[in-house]
Amino acid sequence: MTHSVDRVPLQPLADAPQAISGHELILELEDRYAVLADKTLQHNPFWRALVDRPMETPDRIYFGLCLENYQLLVRESYFDAPALPYPGNETVRRLLNEFYCEELGHDRLLLQSLEAIGLSEAALSKSIALPGTMALCNALSYWARHDPLFFLTTLGPLEGREVEIDSYVVAARQKGLPAEFVGPIAKHAGINKDAGHGALTRQIFAAIPSISVQDSRRLHRQTELFVAIYDRFYRDIWAYYSSDAPMLRRVDAL
Repeated sequence: MTHSVDRVPLQPLADAPQAISGHELILELEDRYAVLADKTLQHNPFWRALVDRPMETPDRIYFGLCLENYQLLVRESYFDAPALPYPGNETVRRLLNEFYCEELGHDRLLLQSLEAIGLSEAALSKSIALPGTMALCNALSYWARHDPLFFLTTLGPLEGREVEIDSYVVAARQKGLPAEFVGPIAKHAGINKDAGHGALTRQIFAAIPSISVQDSRRLHRQTELFVAIYDRFYRDIWAYYSSDAPMLRRVDAL
């Protein structure tokens, strides 16, 4: 999938500084992400439906996001663990380890929601995530192992940077979905908000005094790829769960 996007101009290499502070770079990348998201994620059919037409959006769409987020969270060790021994910066390692410990078990909260709509853990273990979900998981896993500096930039968007109100929870409550389903999801969102997970990326980059111009350029380029993959994650959810396909994609049925 390709997207037409505006590119944030960068200085010519000959005029570029030798390095930039982590704080300066993450603010640049947040602006870059916002420009790209405005072209893609903000117009994604999933989010447009939940924000503009929550009452008209089928229950299956709400259930589908929970299911695919569960599929991500049960694999969280794939993409968090490789980044934990971040070399050369003790503060970054401490922040990552604290985050990892706080995140452990969050899949169990979403499991409670899924059990409330009749999906058992045993059945979920025999199902497979959507291609967009696995693309996001595999990309994060690759970056965590081979480019942890870029992986760290994804934590803010994934954890809801500067989000005071969870749009999904608001829409699900407006829709009147069962409290047994919405409650654990709202609890998960509240834990992330209270722990400041959305601000984690800024805290991490504030602890990195210097990043080379070459690394800066690479992170700018890969932000475009990340946004495209994240956009596909939501588009796949909309496409699959708005159909009459089975809620669970059983491994033995593929």
